[in-house]
Amino acid sequence: MGFRFVRFQCHHSNHCCRDVVCLPTPWDVLRIAMNTGADPRRFLEFLSSEEITGVAKSDPTWLKVNDKRYLMALRRDGKTGCYFLDKHTRHCSIYDHRPILCRLYPFKLHETREGAFSHFSLHKDVGCPRNQDGLVETKPLYDLYLQDKIHQEDYETLVDSFNNAVTKDTKPEDFLDLFLEIVEEG
Repeated sequence: MGFRFVRFQCHHSNHCCRDVVCLPTPWDVLRIAMNTGADPRRFLEFLSSEEITGVAKSDPTWLKVNDKRYLMALRRDGKTGCYFLDKHTRHCSIYDHRPILCRLYPFKLHETREGAFSHFSLHKDVGCPRNQDGLVETKPLYDLYLQDKIHQEDYETLVDSFNNAVTKDTKPEDFLDLFLEIVEEG
């Protein structure tokens, strides 16, 4: 189990939309904005290292601004969850355009020591009921993982460029200027 299938069935507890911080890539942000018309400046927030846990200090996507570190995240409300969680239906309002991280959650990829694909499992810290009354194919998950890996490399390049250009007047939100002009021109 885990190489071809993972035992899991989502029962829509909304744990992932309420309790998990989603860290989209710039590609995710562009895709959401272009397909939904939503303004990234409204649906994104930048969380400081004091506001987020579970991300290594060595993670290459930390924005470094005036001696503080920030990560780009989908905006969340402590009571209702993700910005895109429909308050009436309690379903994702951008489901077809949601970030890759949302598409992969709650699955975790495992690799061999050589870096080759081994299998998928459920993250150990998944706060949903972890219902195992279904089967999820791992091939589409692996394809998403490979797509995310490419976007992650581009993201790291953008972050590096941003971090090298920071001045005393720079704000984390200025990071958006590196890639949002594509949406604004379109």
